Amino acid sequence: MLKSLRLAFGLSLLSLAAASAGLAQDIPVKQKFVATLQNAIRSGDKDWLASHMRYPAHFYGRKTVVIRGKPWLVKNYKSIIGAKLRAAVLAQDPENVFENWQGLMVGEGSFNIWVRNTGNGQHERYEIVTINDAE
Repeated sequence: MLKSLRLAFGLSLLSLAAASAGLAQDIPVKQKFVATLQNAIRSGDKDWLASHMRYPAHFYGRKTVVIRGKPWLVKNYKSIIGAKLRAAVLAQDPENVFENWQGLMVGEGSFNIWVRNTGNGQHERYEIVTINDAE
């Protein structure tokens, strides 16, 4: 009996994993990018953030800065991603992101990260172009 329960439980988990994998393929690339961006902000992954920037990028905070490369962003991460910006990005619903001709705005008001599709017509590639952390 225990063996049959283990087998049934194992098959249920396998079915669930397969179904989840199928659903993951149906999620739009931009939603996946937003969710991954949120995970990077949540965990403080400055290397991920620096690797997904479109340089030169702009930062509008206490000072306006042109971010010219990865080393500067990694070094200044804590002054770029403030508490209010972090909260706004994490509160964003990946399925309900404001979008216009400039790209996607993740966050709200003056606390947001702008992301643009920089891929060619066949492949989507999202990169961060602007970070706003100002009142």
